[in-house]
Amino acid sequence: MDILSRRSRVYQARRDEIDAMTGGELLDEMIREPTLIRRPLILDGNRLIVGFDKKALAAIAVNETETG
Repeated sequence: MDILSRRSRVYQARRDEIDAMTGGELLDEMIREPTLIRRPLILDGNRLIVGFDKKALAAIAVNETETG
């Protein structure tokens, strides 16, 4: 699962630098530059859905309708 938004302007401007970062460095950079994080981030129980995954979002909606 990739939470890095490769479409963000920050990523586009600094692609080589960002791609060379370690996991910790990338996390620090995402804190400084939140536009590097793909959205939405949805936590459904123990499952994390990143971005606009239509199937996953539809499954959540069905589960909410059935249980809610």
